Amino acid sequence: MFRRIACFLVVLLAFGLSARLHAQDRTDPLTEDEVNQIRDNAIHPDERIKLYIRFIGERLDAVRQLVANRQAADRKAQIRAKLEEFTNLCDELQDNLDTYDSAHADIRKSLKDLVAASGKWPDTLHTVPADPAYEFSQKTAQEAAQSAADQAKHLATEQDVYFDTHKKERHGNGTGPD
Repeated sequence: MFRRIACFLVVLLAFGLSARLHAQDRTDPLTEDEVNQIRDNAIHPDERIKLYIRFIGERLDAVRQLVANRQAADRKAQIRAKLEEFTNLCDELQDNLDTYDSAHADIRKSLKDLVAASGKWPDTLHTVPADPAYEFSQKTAQEAAQSAADQAKHLATEQDVYFDTHKKERHGNGTGPD
């Protein structure tokens, strides 16, 4: 009886580890250090948005360098990976913007930086030469860049109107009036 229970537990543990390892196969677009920086700024929306802007810019710089370096090993796969990281970071940024918007956090300062930076992202991605090896990743990155730029502009306008009406909640990180 004990042997059956032990075997069952070993099989259950193996399945649990297998599922956990499979979940880790999906690469996180952030390095461990970047995750820590994001986590450390959880209650500082403007700083957190600026971090995302920086990390996204770094991925675009990496893409530009790979495009310029035709001798890079596994160049096309690296370009595809950086484009996918860019897309995932844009998605995470937009999730954060949605959260801050619904909480009525005053993020107008970082939105100015975001509007300026994100307005350049689509043009930068259009300079990457088309290639079947990363065509899908390039297309989704372009869509994510445009979506982030559009959301930043829209949210900047909404925030200006909201905080003109609700002056006492300006410069807050929390929730505004319900």
